[in-house]
Amino acid sequence: MTRILSIAVALVGVIALPALAADQPSHAISPKADFHLSHELVVGTTTLQPGEYKFQCVMFGDKEFLVVTNDDGREVARVPCRPEELKAKVELSDFRYSRNQTGAAILTAVRIRGEKIAHVVVTD
Repeated sequence: MTRILSIAVALVGVIALPALAADQPSHAISPKADFHLSHELVVGTTTLQPGEYKFQCVMFGDKEFLVVTNDDGREVARVPCRPEELKAKVELSDFRYSRNQTGAAILTAVRIRGEKIAHVVVTD
């Protein structure tokens, strides 16, 4: 009886592990890149004020998002992104932006040192 109970408990544990792994909310697919903003930057619906931020591409479920955190490590913005292949590895992390009609800087992509992709903000 003890042997059957032990086998049953072990079987439940083996079955539960994949379910627990599926419940993990996210995982990083890029290293973090530190940026100092000297002017406001619009990321999705959030306007970042000048200061220090970390940018990282993270998977949530089956979708990629560019996540921005502040000095305290608190998430301040999240926008969907997609990878775009580059011809060479990025030597220095940078971000790209465009200006809208009012002149505000709108984030369009982040390139992280050591990677061979750009994380392009999805805007549809």
